[in-house]
Amino acid sequence: MAGISTSITVDDREVQDLLKRLSKRMRDMTPAFAEIGEVVMESVQRNFEEKRAPDGTPWKPLAASTLKRKRHAGEILIGGGILFGSIHPEAHKDRVAIGTNIIYGAIHQLGGFAGRGHATEIPARPYLGVRDDDWPEIRAAIEDWIMGAQ
Repeated sequence: MAGISTSITVDDREVQDLLKRLSKRMRDMTPAFAEIGEVVMESVQRNFEEKRAPDGTPWKPLAASTLKRKRHAGEILIGGGILFGSIHPEAHKDRVAIGTNIIYGAIHQLGGFAGRGHATEIPARPYLGVRDDDWPEIRAAIEDWIMGAQ
């Protein structure tokens, strides 16, 4: 019996071209990260409005001593709007950073001691972060960016 030989040739030039374009596109995802930054910014704004951490935990109420000093009781972290207005996203080719350059932003996010002699304890009231309900929009932004490689 003579040997049977089969040869199959696959022309994968289109696939290789698509993969090259995708690889090139993935080197600079600034537009996708800019969109993700906007999604998270809206989420941070909701955190302020709802007085909740990104995980849904309500912020601790203001101390009685703070309420005595404040003109607008109940406006936790809002005050004159400086912290709220200072939060901005910054998109890069490989990430997005969202934060504030206001020095007291960290103490409100993380909690700790402040004031003269660090005698006043500030509870953590996290306002920066990704909420669970942000993930579908974040995934969609990435998928849209990737699919744009066609």
